[in-house]
Order: sequence, then C-alpha cells, then structure tokens
Amino acid sequence: MPADRADMSELNSAAVDAFKEAVQNGAEEAASSFERAFGVAVKIQSADGGAVQIETLNQKVAGQGLAMVLFFGGQGIVFLIPSLTGLVPDWCEHPDATQKSKLATLAQEWGMNLVPEDFFPEDFQAAFLHDVPQGLIRGQIALDAGYLELHLTKEGGVPLSVYAVWAFDEPAAVLKEPEPVRESIAPPPTFGGEPDLHGFGTAGLDPFANHDFNALAPKHRTLEDMPGYGRSALKVQVPVAAVLVKARKPIKMILELGVGSVIQFDKNCDELLEVEVGQTVTVATAEAVKVGDKFGFRINSILLPEERFRKVEVRREGEYRADGDLPQIIGKAPIRHFPQH
Repeated sequence: MPADRADMSELNSAAVDAFKEAVQNGAEEAASSFERAFGVAVKIQSADGGAVQIETLNQKVAGQGLAMVLFFGGQGIVFLIPSLTGLVPDWCEHPDATQKSKLATLAQEWGMNLVPEDFFPEDFQAAFLHDVPQGLIRGQIALDAGYLELHLTKEGGVPLSVYAVWAFDEPAAVLKEPEPVRESIAPPPTFGGEPDLHGFGTAGLDPFANHDFNALAPKHRTLEDMPGYGRSALKVQVPVAAVLVKARKPIKMILELGVGSVIQFDKNCDELLEVEVGQTVTVATAEAVKVGDKFGFRINSILLPEERFRKVEVRREGEYRADGDLPQIIGKAPIRHFPQH
C-alpha cells in the first residue's frame, strides 16, 4: 500500500485509486445486491475518475435518478443512478415500505462493498430525485471533490454509467427535495339568481368544484419531524450481536474443555442466526453472508417485541392472599376505604 494511502483520512479527489480498488474487490457482491433489489443481473466495473467538474457532472446526471447517500465523518458519499440508464424501476419514485427497505439495503451493501475501508459509512439513505443536479447543489459539494464512473452492464448489453461522488458537506440535504407549492384555497364563490336545493345561487353550479381539499390532508411524518431530543436518542449506540446458538452446560464440563474438544448443540448448522440488541433482546433472524473479506448477516425477518402484562389486583383493607405465583407489585398502595352502598 502506498504511503499516501496508509494515512488517508479525508474524502477528496486523491481517493480515486482507493475507490477503484474497492470496486475491483467488491464488484461481485455489489452486483448481487443490485439484482436482489431490482431483479436485473449486471456486471460492475470502474471506469474514469478524478476531480469533479460540476458543470460536466451535471450534464451526465441531468434529469431524474436514484441517489444513495452514505455518511462518513460528517461528510457524504453519493451513488447516482440516472433514470436515463433504464436501471431505475418505476416504483422507486413512490416506493412502499418493502421497497423502501430494498433501497436502504442496496445503499448499505454498496457502501460496504464499493467504498474503501478508510471511509466505511456510518449511516446510509436512498431516495428518488426528480432533479439530480439540484440535489448536488443542496448537498454542498466540497471544493476538492472526487468522482468515479462505474459501468453497469447487462448480459449482452452496452455499459451504462452510474457515478460515485464525494464529498458533500451537507449530505442529508441531497435527498430533501422541496415540496411542490400548493395553491391556496379560494373562498366559496357567491352566485346570484335563484337559490338551488343546497341554498346556493344559480341552481346546477357547484361552488366547491375548483377546491383542492387534498391540500388539507395531514402531512406524513418522518424522523426529521421529531423534536431534537428525540433525534438525539436515535443516535445512541447499542451493541448488536449475531447469535448462532446458545446452550447451558455444567461447570464440570466447561472445566474439562481443552484444545480439540467438541461441544454439541441442539441446532442445525443451516438454521438462521438470531440478531440481539443490547445483549438481551432478539429483534430479528438473519443468514450469514460474506461482505468482501468480512462477515455480515442479511435480515430475513423482524420479530415483534413480546407483549407483557402484569395482573393488578384491588384488595380491600386487611385482605391478604398468599399466592406465591402472583408477581409482587412494587409501590402498590392499599385502598383504605370502599364506599358503602
């Protein structure tokens, strides 16, 4: 590894070679994740790269497209797939919950496979942009930004260009497209002439025909709408573990373990892993996957938290019930008086 690569810590145009090396090593896994998300088999190769010329880049990514934003150290790396390539499915513009999960997974897996280890992403987001160049402007691309052109090739097809661009000083803003301006609702018009059955003038005319009542519908809330203290809580890091199997063994057996000892478990080797958060709560099941030269897991299903209820009894003053299996309710105050009827 060259000396300038060993201590690389900044996202700039000098990182092009590092990105090319990452693409070379992770192209196969990234292509597999693309096929899982969109159902299209492609091959991925790196092409040209260097310092960003914003005017030239805007021409290459003009129009609509899919943007995947990876966050690293307060800056961002963005993968851009223009719609003109034909690689972006129509559902990306208005994805449902399952499709949003597919896009997020694709962004995560491209971040793990196509980004150098020096810039391993801390978070990731993906969304459809109606104006990709405007997204680049909102993201405040850095002065010494770099890019790498990637060629995605379908079987028997021509190479289609997508782009990795870095770094952005406001990466989250790339995906925040402005909401369309809605016309204000005009007051109900007044009509002359004879009133109709509803009390309005000029029978046969609907005074609310031109009203946009959809503008009054409540807006969909997102994580960005949470108060500051709520968003801060979401940044708290908790340990995540993939558990293959657990067992309880006598201490005597554990003390007898040595090199070459075999411990048998009541679980098949092809069963799913359990994903634990906070060392106690199982939140999902997953399967093991290889991510480059590292180990990871792919979520298969999310488990709903177990609902737990505690039985609360109301007793009269002086009443006692020796029921050993009832949970003790800490802080329960006795009722001193019942009204007599």
